[in-house]
Amino acid sequence: MKGHIRHKIIYQSLKFLLKPFLVWKFNYSYEPVKPLKHPAIILPNHVTNWDPLLVGLAFPQMYFVASDHLFRLSWVSKVIQFLVAPIPRIKSAADRQTVASIFRQIREGHNICIFPEGNMTFGGETGELHGTTARLIKRTGAALVTYRMEGGYLTQPRWSRSPRRGSMTGYPVRVYQPEEIKAMSEEELTKAIQNDLYTNAYKEQEQREEPIAFRGKNLAENLETALYLCPSCERIGSLKSNEDIFSCSCGLNLKYTEYGYLQSINQQKPPFHTVLAWIRWQSRRIRELAAEYRNRMESEAITSDEEQTLWKIQKARKSLLLAKGRLQLFRDKLSFQGADGKDYSFSLSQISDIAIHGQRTLIFTTTGGEYFELKSQIPRSALKYYELCKALTGQHNIYEGKG
Repeated sequence: MKGHIRHKIIYQSLKFLLKPFLVWKFNYSYEPVKPLKHPAIILPNHVTNWDPLLVGLAFPQMYFVASDHLFRLSWVSKVIQFLVAPIPRIKSAADRQTVASIFRQIREGHNICIFPEGNMTFGGETGELHGTTARLIKRTGAALVTYRMEGGYLTQPRWSRSPRRGSMTGYPVRVYQPEEIKAMSEEELTKAIQNDLYTNAYKEQEQREEPIAFRGKNLAENLETALYLCPSCERIGSLKSNEDIFSCSCGLNLKYTEYGYLQSINQQKPPFHTVLAWIRWQSRRIRELAAEYRNRMESEAITSDEEQTLWKIQKARKSLLLAKGRLQLFRDKLSFQGADGKDYSFSLSQISDIAIHGQRTLIFTTTGGEYFELKSQIPRSALKYYELCKALTGQHNIYEGKG
């Protein structure tokens, strides 16, 4: 009880202190949600790293389900835990302890905030929900609030080096009472949540009488962390960014504008006008190319990157650096060559789950129950490794999009 009282006081204090800064920084306007009669699950769409703070302004109090990265920051994690007690979740694995913590907080009368996509979008549209979201909500017996954020993607694209200043809004879409949720099937509830939370940054721009400019510096930098396959030459990893320019050595030369669009700066017609259209094509094309990649020689790498680090993770506790060196993907394995001469190999058939944290960190678990992270010292695409691994093993890709 003492802990909950402390958390409530700190929550309200942080809202009071952070509101002026957040409203100014993101040109953010939001609609607050009145206290509810029942404890509730709050489901927002996920567009920026600042979402928990931005959504938090609209609610009296809630506990957040957070990636377990937040719990591996040494003393910082201890401070966060003391202040707001987030619930840890491993991104690339199911976690019963997370579910148990959610049920306990709901039984004690507290609200829980979950970002049901589990990922920020790379392309600008809301991603698919975690498959067990509706089941979890129905089992808790809680109310449900869906909360939509708009303008966030173009304010801080997941791939970007720095945020831009444009306009953001947040508002509740719908409040579902426990009785209403009980009467819905899991399929009906999932569809309702998807409809409530779906946003598309480019449709938002098109539907405005006047598109909003999202101004900042180096607007294209790190775009290669999202767009890794060139549509002109179909090479992987040949695209590079510099300030507002995105180009390939094959001659493709584009500018990323403050409105979020891609324009050609030479006589060549841009293959795509939006990052979203490019990402959709890229995902489909990689699946088509996978058949060719499977026929490559065992010793021929599909893609590789230098200046990488390999970490072994102990759940929500600590990270152990195993090696620094080169990461390679072959037709049947991920391979890491350490600068110290030690090699690590992970068969794709032994990788039980794979996910992306933030912009560049690749996370995967093995069938043996081990948990690893691959980080990069330079801009490189974690998305390419994720999508290639999924395509080579014929698994579902959550980033394929709806188009």
